[in-house]
Amino acid sequence: MRVRIFSTIALAFITGCGGGDHGGPPGTPTRFLYASAYSGPNDFAAAIYGFAVFPGGLLSPVGSAAPTANGGGPIAITRDSKLLYTTTGSNGLSGSQIQADGSLAAAPAASTATSDNPIGLVAHPTADFLYVSGDSGSLSVFAINSATGALTLASSVTLMQTAENSAVLTPNGEFLYQDTVYPGTDSPTTGEIEGFASSGATGALSPAAGSPFPSTAPGTASLLQMAIDPGGRFLYVSYQYFVTNVGMDGGVAAYSIDANSGALTAVPGSPFAVGGVPVGLTIDASGKFLIAATYAALGGPEQNCLAVLSIDPGTGALAAVPGSPFGPLQSCGSVIADPTDPLVYAGTALTTSNSPATVAVLSIDPTTGALTPAASAGFPDQRLGVAFLALTH
Repeated sequence: MRVRIFSTIALAFITGCGGGDHGGPPGTPTRFLYASAYSGPNDFAAAIYGFAVFPGGLLSPVGSAAPTANGGGPIAITRDSKLLYTTTGSNGLSGSQIQADGSLAAAPAASTATSDNPIGLVAHPTADFLYVSGDSGSLSVFAINSATGALTLASSVTLMQTAENSAVLTPNGEFLYQDTVYPGTDSPTTGEIEGFASSGATGALSPAAGSPFPSTAPGTASLLQMAIDPGGRFLYVSYQYFVTNVGMDGGVAAYSIDANSGALTAVPGSPFAVGGVPVGLTIDASGKFLIAATYAALGGPEQNCLAVLSIDPGTGALAAVPGSPFGPLQSCGSVIADPTDPLVYAGTALTTSNSPATVAVLSIDPTTGALTPAASAGFPDQRLGVAFLALTH
């Protein structure tokens, strides 16, 4: 990707370790990062902000903010990194074209209405399809016009239960997984994972063998974010549950993925504790480490909120690495790993009206998994939390 960034578009501060005081980040961006950030504590208006990512993780803002749903809508980026989609509330989807400099330009043809309020989005990694999870139990497949961004409903399936978040796809696009919960329960007892085979030609979904798969999380747990390792061998699902008169607790359930059928099998020892309630999950480019963005469990004091766990290459079992959890953040909203470089990007969650949102960049040690702060960036206006992060490919 050959991109030129002009200093006149700089809108926020940039800090880095050993740099940042020589007229801006050097060189050519390696990719672009987009953050869905919200205000608060009473007004949760949100927007999507773009940052150019330079070698070493230095960030520089690009373009102007694009609208998204209140509270911060999810973000999906197409396989060719040319289109970005988000939710707008009231059953709406909107799309933007990603320009050569990383700025977002509205793509009017990409805006459409859905039959179910969209709460999750994921783009197919090898074909032009967008999967939209609805909060009433629909999972819709939209064909993407790669030139205009226009969306055409191609097919849909009705989930056995209600979707919790965005679905996830294996890196080859062959299998899709959606965490669900029985609708209408404040303390769910039947969390499941529904698995589907995905057609690369039409995007259509058909149930995977053995689906739905029971959760290995505690019976009263709500399933949260999911992540699949780069090799497509393991699925990880974060969860939280309420402990009466104590507070919230949580962990990560782990499954191995059958490469032929897509069937899930619980990893020995699952579920795994992460030292808090995991609100976000990602896996580093090497596939060796899972990073969980957490908040303190059981009403405990604030702590470093980035937990790192090693992934056993044979079984998929998790184990905390020495020094975990890592700082500098003590309030995490979203986390995502760079798909090629040993970098992790984490956004802060809302704490107080005087704590502006920040995106932190951390380098990950390829041997130990330890995280080290590398850079950070703020927002040009008063945003207090980061709901979602997404990277171009």
